Amino acid sequence: MYRRNELLFLQYFSPQNNPFEFPAMKYMILACSLLLFVAQMACKRAPFSRPVKYVAYVGFNFLDAEKNSANNYLDSLYIVSLETYLQRINAHEDPSPYPVEYQLKTYQCDFNADTIPAIYKSIIADTSIALVIDNTWGRYIRNAAPLIRNQVPVMSMSADQNRLDFGKNAIFLQPNDPQPNYFVQFINKVLKKKSVGFVTECDYLLHNLFIESLKNNAFQFDSVCLWQRSYIQNREVPKDSVIVMERSLRKMLEKPQPEIILLNTHTGYGDSIMRFLERSKLPPKTFVGISTDLNDQELEKISREKGHTFIRYAAADEALPEEVYRDKKEIEKRFPNPFRNRDPKKVRQAENNLRRCYDAMNIFEIALQEKCTGRASLLTYFKRLENRKISSNDNLYEFDSLLIQRKDPSFDQVHGGKTRSCATQINTYGEPIANLRVGLDVIDINDIDVRKNTFDCNLLYWVIADSQYINKEGYIDFSNISSEEANRYLIAEERDSNYVVRIYRISGKFLGNFKSFKFPFDRHELKIPIAALSSSNKIRISFDHSRLQINDKIKDFQFNDWDTDEYFVTLDNQLSNALGSLDKVTYDPTDKARYLENYKSLNVHLGVSRQPWGAIILIIMPFLMFSALPVFMLFFHKASFEEVGELIITSFLATVAYSINLVQISPATDSMNLAYIFLMMTLGINFFCFIYVTIIDRQKKPVVAPEEAAEISEPRRKFSMLKVWMPVLLLLVFLMLLYWMFG
Repeated sequence: MYRRNELLFLQYFSPQNNPFEFPAMKYMILACSLLLFVAQMACKRAPFSRPVKYVAYVGFNFLDAEKNSANNYLDSLYIVSLETYLQRINAHEDPSPYPVEYQLKTYQCDFNADTIPAIYKSIIADTSIALVIDNTWGRYIRNAAPLIRNQVPVMSMSADQNRLDFGKNAIFLQPNDPQPNYFVQFINKVLKKKSVGFVTECDYLLHNLFIESLKNNAFQFDSVCLWQRSYIQNREVPKDSVIVMERSLRKMLEKPQPEIILLNTHTGYGDSIMRFLERSKLPPKTFVGISTDLNDQELEKISREKGHTFIRYAAADEALPEEVYRDKKEIEKRFPNPFRNRDPKKVRQAENNLRRCYDAMNIFEIALQEKCTGRASLLTYFKRLENRKISSNDNLYEFDSLLIQRKDPSFDQVHGGKTRSCATQINTYGEPIANLRVGLDVIDINDIDVRKNTFDCNLLYWVIADSQYINKEGYIDFSNISSEEANRYLIAEERDSNYVVRIYRISGKFLGNFKSFKFPFDRHELKIPIAALSSSNKIRISFDHSRLQINDKIKDFQFNDWDTDEYFVTLDNQLSNALGSLDKVTYDPTDKARYLENYKSLNVHLGVSRQPWGAIILIIMPFLMFSALPVFMLFFHKASFEEVGELIITSFLATVAYSINLVQISPATDSMNLAYIFLMMTLGINFFCFIYVTIIDRQKKPVVAPEEAAEISEPRRKFSMLKVWMPVLLLLVFLMLLYWMFG
């Protein structure tokens, strides 16, 4: 009985039968698949359980769709952005320094300041809330100051600090508190005036800061006092208040002195003042600190026709950092409205708020890396930030004694119908510094050479500066330009009043940073950085990226063998130790961020990918045939050893010969890539198939006596099974390798 079953088993798995029709083969394949799955799961990091804490968000009316669309859509943008960033923090698998999972809780005050105390009492009572992100204004958050003090850490996104006592528990990311001193210092040290007319909202809490700064700098000033009164939105100014304002303003402006008018208003009064100037015939004045929703064209028209000069705070008109830009792409999928607005000003406003949200989460993540994960530890951490710098990656954050983040002030000037960055700026310490306006336009990019790690580029760049600062253009550098294979020459120079405009052309090779492992299906990013070689506290480089952000700019780049995937512009930070600083004498290794300074770099990014069909025809198809042919020959069991062996040897030699061509077209002979792996796989398959058919041939049935047949029958029976399923297994492995490399 046993002998009969054995003979039936051998007959069942004979080569004449189709192996895929048998249950045993199906079970074998299923077992192999299960084994691979178990091995894959074993390689994964074991999940760990983390406690959940919350970040509270306090905003205006994001829960009301009608009010949200009419008033403040930025609350919704903040919520989506914060959720995105928290998801990224939670994605870290390492429990140290990320032992806690953070989720978002939202609260809204609906533009009602009286609800703020109740909201913060609820937050304080919920001990699972570690941090508060507050997007209300100064006249709202001040009602919560007694509650915030010593009880809960807060990051304020938009509110002014107003010299209130928050117990060093509140960080203010973009308040207007530093602006009064910046404006006064600008008038004093740049415009060199000591007398101003002061038009101010007297119940705007910044009013006292302006008065304090004017007195500290010994200014003479006359005031026109306006009132916020009870209007809810900054743009809602009663008509009777506007009439009173125009009457008082006319009395001040009709006089020849003062020449400088300092403004402390919201956009409502600011718009009314600009419209008043537009329709009135008054002596030309210089207005400093304007806040208005009028666009550049409208301001330029008033400046050209009426002779006025407008100087405004312009901190938000910059390209996004690269990391924020890439997050923006993900956030835009969930909340596209602000980024697809037809009004460029609205888009810039949304991007500025996105950058602010990124700053908040980055500061939060720096605290997490210092193991400050809960409310108590964050309160302690906030108190350590007074007059300190902190850094992470290429981000530098500096705070004053009130935990107000220091940011480089920037001023634009509208004069004679033209808008320009002011020739002289001031730094965060109120000191005047030179300002260079630098613009860039990439004409074309071609001849991408992955083997030499270079690409050809033709570009124009220009420098606009005051005549006394034009000699500082040497602080502008293209860090990846090949000095030996590129030419830089001046093509034009123009002078307008005290301004000098120089236009340069650069043609030649730029160095890339190409990663060629995925060759022949590789993708690369061509990067052109124009960098400042001086920190922003010593020389201000104001980058003009308008020519680079034309909607169809990507169409200017056409290549023969490459497709253009993505094109964008970023303004990035580069941190470096302060050179020549006296602080070096007492260097403290425990506070390395103290000695860092920020250097700006405008980066043009162009993503390209190799067109696939040439690689498929020249590389993939030949190697695919050289690999597949010996595998399929194994299924023809009646073929002789000589026939199969000759074919495999021929395939092996053809692969070796074709590898010479691969070396010539591969990006670099000393670096590994997918094409080389495919080559080695092809050689390995040919070698394995040759060894396999050799063993099969050696196992052919010899002529023996009947009494010896029983001794060798069992090994042959086992090998008969091997002869059936080994080609199938080899084919499966071959297909899995193809999918791993190119799938």
